[in-house]
Amino acid sequence: GDSCFYNQDINVIYELILLNNLDYNSPLEVGTQLWYEGRLRSWIAGHYFGGVNAQLDTLPNNFGDINDLRSLYLEWNNINTMPQSMSNLTNLQSMYISNNNLINIAENIGGLSQLYFLDLGYNQITIIPDSFVELTNLQYLWLFNNQLEILPDGFCNLNLNWSGMDPAWYPYFAIGGNRLCENIPDCVVNSSNFESSLDQ
Repeated sequence: GDSCFYNQDINVIYELILLNNLDYNSPLEVGTQLWYEGRLRSWIAGHYFGGVNAQLDTLPNNFGDINDLRSLYLEWNNINTMPQSMSNLTNLQSMYISNNNLINIAENIGGLSQLYFLDLGYNQITIIPDSFVELTNLQYLWLFNNQLEILPDGFCNLNLNWSGMDPAWYPYFAIGGNRLCENIPDCVVNSSNFESSLDQ
């Protein structure tokens, strides 16, 4: 069209291909991609129809270089860690990374200041980093079916509708299926969705 693909974005996808031994002839074939003015804006790279053709095990260290990305879909892969550079995705508005093997979240995830929707359900997450409470634009947070035993101080400062449902009857917040038994923040223990998760 009227612009070139941004090399920095292409390089991230190329690194993803190499790290995961994916069978693609071009970075532009990996999943479903939406580009605007030369930048990758939306990327469906979940392991399902329209996504990647094999499960992803690893995200490259330079993943944060796709810093004009707005929506990211990585569900049903085998990813176990987030690279620290993810905090550079400062324009990201929605991230779906459920049904992976995530053990931890990037320590500096609080840098994703525009994040509106975050789905971390069905992973193995044990700890939420302190910077998480800086995600003040979050409207949807799904943490169900992980291994959480404790939540960071200030968790209730998140601007969430802790017990509400949206017009499609999806919860704005849900955290069922974890190991939260003691010292649970009031906003969580009093939430109608404290024991809720979504059916696969």
